[in-house]
Amino acid sequence: MSFYTVSAVLAVHLLAFAGWTGFLAGYLLIGAAALRLLRWCLVIMPVSLVSGWGLAWVQYGGPAAWPWAINAMQTAGLAMAIVLLIAWFGGVLLVRDAESAGDPPAIAGAARRLRRLAAVDLLLGVLILGFAVLGRFG
Repeated sequence: MSFYTVSAVLAVHLLAFAGWTGFLAGYLLIGAAALRLLRWCLVIMPVSLVSGWGLAWVQYGGPAAWPWAINAMQTAGLAMAIVLLIAWFGGVLLVRDAESAGDPPAIAGAARRLRRLAAVDLLLGVLILGFAVLGRFG
């Protein structure tokens, strides 16, 4: 594969990761009014995962040859994806149900749960960034 193709896939991967973590941070800063940012995370998530796997396959071959940093990023990325799916299909639906019922304590509880899941997801993103730096320069 050519240098330019790998560079383009790396750029897509880095932009997807930046978008995923950036939208999570934006949601945490703006709050429940920004649920559409979580929807964008759902769109970006598969792009980030697939481009990361593609880069690993091209650069190192099969998974048996991947260095520890790639495996750590992959594991944390999958955990991040699972937390995001739980946040969207669990937390967002709880917030919407509580809003439709007009129950302020339930709305507050569901929004708090959703913020916690988004915060855990963002922390996993920071952990992935740490693995990337350690794998490259460590």
